[in-house]
Amino acid sequence: MSIERELQKRTSVCELCGSEDNLGVFTVPPATQESEKDSIYICATCSGQINDPETMDANHWRCLNDSMWSTVPAVQVVAWRMLNRLKAEGWPQDLLDMLYLDEETQEWAEATGEGIDPDDVVKHLDSNGAVYRQAIRLY
Repeated sequence: MSIERELQKRTSVCELCGSEDNLGVFTVPPATQESEKDSIYICATCSGQINDPETMDANHWRCLNDSMWSTVPAVQVVAWRMLNRLKAEGWPQDLLDMLYLDEETQEWAEATGEGIDPDDVVKHLDSNGAVYRQAIRLY
């Protein structure tokens, strides 16, 4: 059975915004092959804005208020990533503060580096302020 048919069993609307038009399979990176576990069923509007951030309409993504509570990890990952992209709008931060992802899903969401604020990454600095990289000696 095709991935699209499997996803249609799960839902008949966009898993992000609820639209019923122009639906298709979206494989959530870093997955490279379509699978039911790594894919979501979304509309062309959501897909277009995910793939081309220049076309992003922040108000369209208010739908994440509902879809972020999906039990499907792939939907949770995309919701987390989009909320992080839109953080500067203000309202997405409130949703991020409420969103809970289990450890495995959180790792998947962060796998592409998207949505991670460089200021939040722990850096080890030496006494001169340079990033510390421990050298390993092989004898």
